[in-house]
Amino acid sequence: MKNQNLTNGKKLNKKQLRVITGGKEMCLLPDLTCKKFSFACAELQCQPGIEI
Repeated sequence: MKNQNLTNGKKLNKKQLRVITGGKEMCLLPDLTCKKFSFACAELQCQPGIEI
């Protein structure tokens, strides 16, 4: 994919960039609970079917 520079584009934050590139999402909250359970989560305890 070719990089494109847009004049009216908005700079994306780290979370938005990770979603676009297909990386894992951070699902763990500061109090060590999961905000969602998904295979897209980087933390093993937030992925469904995996118990630690």
